[in-house]
Amino acid sequence: MDIRLPALVALLLLSGFFSGTETAYTSLSLAQIHSLRVHHGRRGRLVARMLDRPDRLLGTILIGNNLVNIAASALASAITIELFGRHALGVMTGVLTMIVLVFGEVTPKQIAIIHNEFVTLQTAPLIYSLSVVLRPVTWFIGLVSKLVTRLTGRAGRPAPTREGILHLVGHANALGVIENFKYRWVRNVFRFNELTVHAVMTHRTKVFSCSKDDRIRDALSALTAAGFSRVPVYDNDPERIVGVVLLKDILKHMKLKHDSWTLKQIMVEPIYVPETRTVDRMLQQFRKAGVNIAIVLDEYGGLSGIVTLEDVIEEVLGEIYDEHEPKEAPKVARIGSNIYRIAGDTPLHELEDALTIELPKHERVQTLAGFLNAYTGRIPQKGETIETELGEFTIEEVTGTQVVTVRFARREQSEHNAGGRP
Repeated sequence: MDIRLPALVALLLLSGFFSGTETAYTSLSLAQIHSLRVHHGRRGRLVARMLDRPDRLLGTILIGNNLVNIAASALASAITIELFGRHALGVMTGVLTMIVLVFGEVTPKQIAIIHNEFVTLQTAPLIYSLSVVLRPVTWFIGLVSKLVTRLTGRAGRPAPTREGILHLVGHANALGVIENFKYRWVRNVFRFNELTVHAVMTHRTKVFSCSKDDRIRDALSALTAAGFSRVPVYDNDPERIVGVVLLKDILKHMKLKHDSWTLKQIMVEPIYVPETRTVDRMLQQFRKAGVNIAIVLDEYGGLSGIVTLEDVIEEVLGEIYDEHEPKEAPKVARIGSNIYRIAGDTPLHELEDALTIELPKHERVQTLAGFLNAYTGRIPQKGETIETELGEFTIEEVTGTQVVTVRFARREQSEHNAGGRP
């Protein structure tokens, strides 16, 4: 009896040791493993080497853990029978289970998660030695496990999914591991093959263009006043784009005293793309063609708008301003508790990101104004309030037939729910 009680305590400590060690190894991230291999010498390389064979590593730890738990249970039973008789075995089982849970499982695992690198580095030599000693046993257990697994069907290793990666990056952003703007970059990159140029283009009603019959000197004044370095050129009708002229070409011909020439003589042939082209394919086409602007056509071949390389890049990096370009007011501005002022031309994907909501999708709708038009089946009027499952949209300003600004009061219970009808 004099040696059995210390032996029981030692077994419980070993149980905690094996449980904590298992958690420490399994909680290491890929970045931590790489850091251990590079910065912590021989022990760090040993940790990484054992993690290359997780079946052997976990087999060794689990064998050790089960052996000490079984030995602790047998020893505790013997002590209980000797001191209190067999009728006390039930009480002993409950007490021992509670002690093992607290000191052999939960507490060691919590400590190991916090100090996983330290624990793995300190235990690596011992665990490796045990793996060598127990290799025949772990080999046999692994063989039996593989045979049973084959009988139940072989499952392929799950490939990482887009949702899984975004969840991981979002979690890292919430923990402060990566900055918020980097999280937005990753999220926007994954959206590249879903967004179409229709969602990022400049609509035809806002396109600045010149006539092909305009003289170079007149076009130079118009371009410098507007602040553009390239501009679409139309033939008679502004919606019939036939070319693109570059500011550098205008300056070159001005220097050659060709200021009386027309834009038709120096314009270059534009590239035309459908509004359904995805942003990632548009980027590839820009790179292949060596141009920075494309004319977007609707399904009937009419002008839908223009898209530039800058529009595409801004979908990843956010708005880009040069030293002469005034910054625009934010399209989504918070003006109260769950109350926002939103520009009517705000793309729906930007609105969803800003408010962490999900709007019903519609093939032809890309902006908030379009969403409200489709929702009501008409063009909303100034002062009108539109009720949706997400909250209330109140039309603040309308210019002609275009919704300019909207005030949105979100319902708290619907913050993260989709609602409404397209």
